[in-house]
Amino acid sequence: MIKSMTGYGVGKIKKADKESLVEIKTLNNRYCDIIIKNYSQSLEIERKIEKLIKEKIFRGKVNILIKAESYSPEEEKVILNEDLFNSYYEAAKALKEKYKFKDEIDINSLIKFKDIFQVVKEEESDKMWPLIEEAANKAIDSLVKMREKEGKILVKDIKKRIKKVEKLMDKIKKCSKLSLQNYKDNFLIKIKELTNGLDVDEGRIELEAAIFAEKSDITEEIVRIKSHLVQLSELLESNEPIGRKTDFIIQEINREVNTIGSKNNNLEINPLVILAKSELEKIREQARNIE
Repeated sequence: MIKSMTGYGVGKIKKADKESLVEIKTLNNRYCDIIIKNYSQSLEIERKIEKLIKEKIFRGKVNILIKAESYSPEEEKVILNEDLFNSYYEAAKALKEKYKFKDEIDINSLIKFKDIFQVVKEEESDKMWPLIEEAANKAIDSLVKMREKEGKILVKDIKKRIKKVEKLMDKIKKCSKLSLQNYKDNFLIKIKELTNGLDVDEGRIELEAAIFAEKSDITEEIVRIKSHLVQLSELLESNEPIGRKTDFIIQEINREVNTIGSKNNNLEINPLVILAKSELEKIREQARNIE
């Protein structure tokens, strides 16, 4: 199912003495750009969350907020900074030898340097991850549903505009055929005016008309445009991310429409080309929201 790149999802889980909140917001982006604000400050949790996101979201700027709280008594442990301890010990030995101190260097004299010890809370990430994972999956499911809902609206609008472009191409094709006959008739009138009613070589008129037809023929452009429109319609029925492919096809259609505009010298076709380009720009804007 086609999805929009914008959306919001939140998951909140509370069990016993633990609670977790995961909030996800997504915006348009060419790639999948994940930004995590993690109050638990666990790189392992961030890595796992990123993996979950990439399984369901393929394109967009993804902002994730993770909060996890444990209300149980926190266990603490003391870590010795051995490198710093050794530095203090070596420095104390050097002072004793240099100044001939008689006091012995013992443990009691060294533990007075409080910075050799670090008190840290026991890592809670392993204990909190199941709760965070559940909250994250809930947030992702909520986000995906919102993106799918908006995706349906985008697809409906794009399909409507594709039909408008198709009708405009039919009108342009009809006008281009009339243009050739009008050119031929007007050319003949002008020739007769210039020659004061003398007989004119009809073959020469046909040749001039053929040259004009070759230069202004837009049949190939219209055929390619309609082919691209069919491809675009088929893409809208896909279950895969189509944003980049859609953007490419729209560029190709726009290029063909520009060619029609440059070949044309019919005043009736000009406004139709402008309308077609306007509809294509609206399709492009909508397509930029598609994953």
